[in-house]
Amino acid sequence: MGQKVVLRLSHSMAAGPTALHALGDTFRRLAEAATGGAVEVRVFPSGTLGQEREVVQQLQEGLVDFMVSGTAIWGSVAPKLQVFDFPFLWRDWAHVHGVVDGRVGNEAADYLEEAVRVRPLAWGDSFGFRQVITRSREIREPGQLAGLKLRTIQSPIYVKAVELMGASPTPMAFGEVYTSLQTGVIDGYEHDASTTLQQRFFEVARFMARTRHIAGVLGLFASTVGLARLPPGLRPRLEEAALEAAARQRSMVDREDRTATDRLIEQGMKVSEIDRDGFRGAAEALWSTEARAMDADAWLRAALA
Repeated sequence: MGQKVVLRLSHSMAAGPTALHALGDTFRRLAEAATGGAVEVRVFPSGTLGQEREVVQQLQEGLVDFMVSGTAIWGSVAPKLQVFDFPFLWRDWAHVHGVVDGRVGNEAADYLEEAVRVRPLAWGDSFGFRQVITRSREIREPGQLAGLKLRTIQSPIYVKAVELMGASPTPMAFGEVYTSLQTGVIDGYEHDASTTLQQRFFEVARFMARTRHIAGVLGLFASTVGLARLPPGLRPRLEEAALEAAARQRSMVDREDRTATDRLIEQGMKVSEIDRDGFRGAAEALWSTEARAMDADAWLRAALA
């Protein structure tokens, strides 16, 4: 038997019942089983190997083999991928899956491999759509977001999504959110209920407005430099393990989102609904402008079909 192949997988969330860890660790187990122990996948959670922007570069250079992340972090190096994060585009997860599991998802994988030497082996889901969470102001109407400083991902399309909703975007690394809420540097942030619970942000933010503005498509991204180093025959088994891991991770989403929201209410968070239709006109104009600018009209049309 040859020497065991050790592969490194990075993600930015805590180990445990978080969306990124669920996908990464399920892949670890399935990959090791599928290769009969010929492969060992070491999972590095909580940004141990660096902030996401740093790991993106490590992945391109083959210093890290896999990264589980949202598609947003790739927007600066592969702009077309931002279509997946267009605000108010997706109706539900079935709508997302119908697009990313078909022609568009395959074309996006080819595009990423050509542009940045990275290939998504599978598409996963965040544990719920993203909402707006605020420290001290309840949001019931779209106009109440005006002037609020909301932390968002360091991604152009996320910044524009927050602007579209009338708030003031504050791009910031994920690891800085808790203390920035605590000290009042930001008025709130946008993320899903599960992440809000797991990161204990409810300790410093008390209100959630269910905007459901971005789905948060995830990918299990592989370094093509790393894949090229694999002994013959291993890559297909890793690809199958990735698809199975994504299927299992997706099956958890509805339960995790619902349970997390209930737990947040138990912790004293006040959850309110907000009329998303108030953002629709501005969102449609944004989709059209951005898709044209990034040469992604065909992907947008597929999402709207």
